[in-house]
Amino acid sequence: MNDEDIANLVKWGQNFVRLGVMWEAVERTEGAYDDAYLDKVEEMINKLGEAGIYTLVDAHQDVFARSICGEGVPDFYARRAYEEHPYCINSWADALLKPIYEKFGVCTDITSYGYRVDENGYPLVEDCNKKMFADYYSSI
Repeated sequence: MNDEDIANLVKWGQNFVRLGVMWEAVERTEGAYDDAYLDKVEEMINKLGEAGIYTLVDAHQDVFARSICGEGVPDFYARRAYEEHPYCINSWADALLKPIYEKFGVCTDITSYGYRVDENGYPLVEDCNKKMFADYYSSI
């Protein structure tokens, strides 16, 4: 967002924005925070405020993490979560409910889509965009 964008918001009568701030952009390595990114967020909030626009900071995430075609949770936390709990519900329930999962296309392992992956092992965004992002909420 630049000065022209802010001027347009004012011209259009807007006085409130929801600003997405991504956790994975703030904490790129565990325990280390990107102060430069946070400074840019603060600068944007201040510019908006000077123009009379209130800002709601949205600590946003969609579909948990990049590893399942989403964004938000940093990779190192997401991988740990998957390693500690690699189930939709639990091993017993998942085994029992597998036919239902398959029928409705839920609790699908992201690798079953056959998407190409990048150097981090993440599905390529181009491939992820082939499906509606909400379809990935039940991926593991």
